[in-house]
Amino acid sequence: MGIEDLSFSTVLGAAVVLLLLIDVYVKVMAAIKTHREEKQRKDAPVNSLEETVKNHDEKLKKDNERLKELEEGNRIMMRAMMALLSHDINGNSNDKLTKSLDEIQQFLINK
Repeated sequence: MGIEDLSFSTVLGAAVVLLLLIDVYVKVMAAIKTHREEKQRKDAPVNSLEETVKNHDEKLKKDNERLKELEEGNRIMMRAMMALLSHDINGNSNDKLTKSLDEIQQFLINK
């Protein structure tokens, strides 16, 4: 069977089959692309949520550190106020006032 034995309908049939195969390939690749995009869209909220939780966790840690620092400052100020009241009531307690002053200075220096 040579090339001269091929008829127009045989060549046309082969071309149609080839075009159908190309069409099937294009549709399968489009379906795969769509599936991948849908999967990425479904995963996106999870990633966003994980980032949000991580961000909140970092902020909570910073806030916790800040609150501990404020609590320590409040304790020092209360001890200083107690020393002042004790000095005012007793007329002495200079050592408590000196100790409170040192604590306040150290707190402010280390802050």
